[in-house]
Amino acid sequence: MLYHMKNLSVDEVTALLSEERQNVCEKWPGIDTFRFNVRLTIPYCETVRCVLNMFHELGFIHRWNLDMDTLVQFSLTVKQGYRDCVSYHNWWHAFSVAHFFYLICKNCAHSVASQLSELESFVTFVACLCHDIDHRGTNNSFEINSKSTLASLYSSQGSVMERHHFAQTVAILNSGSCNIFSTLADNQFKQALDILQNNILATDLAHHFKIMGQLKDMSENGYRPDDEKHHELLLCLIMTSCDLSDQTKDWNNLLEVAESLYEEFFNQGDLEREMGGQPNEMMDRHRAHIPEQQISFLDNVALPCFSLLSNLLPDTSEALQEVELNRRRWQVVKNEVGDKPIMVKGKLDIRHLDVDKLLEKEEEDKTDFKTAVSENQDNSNSSQVTANSKH
Repeated sequence: MLYHMKNLSVDEVTALLSEERQNVCEKWPGIDTFRFNVRLTIPYCETVRCVLNMFHELGFIHRWNLDMDTLVQFSLTVKQGYRDCVSYHNWWHAFSVAHFFYLICKNCAHSVASQLSELESFVTFVACLCHDIDHRGTNNSFEINSKSTLASLYSSQGSVMERHHFAQTVAILNSGSCNIFSTLADNQFKQALDILQNNILATDLAHHFKIMGQLKDMSENGYRPDDEKHHELLLCLIMTSCDLSDQTKDWNNLLEVAESLYEEFFNQGDLEREMGGQPNEMMDRHRAHIPEQQISFLDNVALPCFSLLSNLLPDTSEALQEVELNRRRWQVVKNEVGDKPIMVKGKLDIRHLDVDKLLEKEEEDKTDFKTAVSENQDNSNSSQVTANSKH
């Protein structure tokens, strides 16, 4: 299976099995709110325990009669399937993505229950945990251009890395001690694998762009629960939203994420240069204009995605508002630093900026300007009235 994985710790499995499951809100107050930041709040050693409790709280353990020994081994094995040497697409990312789907289930319970089947919700949570398993820190273009083994296996079908993530997930499920789908009926098992594959493939942004027109049509004309295609489209949108959910968190989290992400980008760019290629600007540590790139990403990817999600699941609007705020924050940074490189020794050299204070000052200046324009207009109108009265 995965060459970099180690055998599970018997002590860790035993410890997790011996604990009584509890609602995560009891241990982590506020974890069911969109503003909660798992990366900066929950210790890494607690993440699998938190995952198990989310399985419990969302009702999946009871509904699908999940065997706890199997679930514990599955969760630990999935965690091990992520490479620690990859700076962004690692277990922290998977955990954060799964947490955002937990938030959708908790905050949009009525909508989710009426728009998704119980099996779809269960498998989507699993897909969030597994969607980037065994990521190598390189994107699909790199795999294809470098003629990697993965590209030789999957390039003819597209979505090279996503197909690898699905294949690795199935390999884990095929291990007798990790098959959390074993309690499903035969027809449910087949359906679960189809949902799992579609959901993991949906995290390829190339796929997301292909279905944007259909997503917009569904958003404008209304979701139809009896339409199988609408189910598939909504699940794709949810997966993309969960995958991008770091953009919905506070500024401190966003800086941490940007540092990890650009470290990964730049490492790929270095590899491309060593192979005689020229990395694109985003992957080039010498040419990347991070604030401008982040604004472009938010404008063209994240904001349209969360706008659609908010239209279809209105209770996610708080997440959209935070993405909008983060877009304004990056604009403030761009105004302050211009084209100056801001990544220094793997860290963003903008932490000294009080971005929210600068944003507040900018808003005050806009208000003062509008007030001045309004007063000038009033004075002009008053002068005109006076002049007319004299005639």
